[in-house]
Amino acid sequence: MLVHIIEKRMMVMEEYSFRFHITDSYPLQNENDKIEAVVRTKIKHAERGCLYEGYLRVHITKIGVFPVAKDIAEAIGVRSLRQQLAAELKRYVRPHRNFL
Repeated sequence: MLVHIIEKRMMVMEEYSFRFHITDSYPLQNENDKIEAVVRTKIKHAERGCLYEGYLRVHITKIGVFPVAKDIAEAIGVRSLRQQLAAELKRYVRPHRNFL
């Protein structure tokens, strides 16, 4: 029975690969100390191929890195993939924020 549960988990977890590249960054006019970065994003699935290729915005403040939820929602329909994409975007942009 334990083997069956592990097999179910393996079927639910799917493998995605993410590619990011910061193409542009600029300060926001209405906000103090807030930078918006545009990140070229490509998401591939192991079996289904390319799921998304486009640009997503990320807001960078002194407090942290915040992907724009509206952009992610328009790009991806699956909630779990949206959460994973947001986490991966933060993880990619965070080391670059001192140089933007």
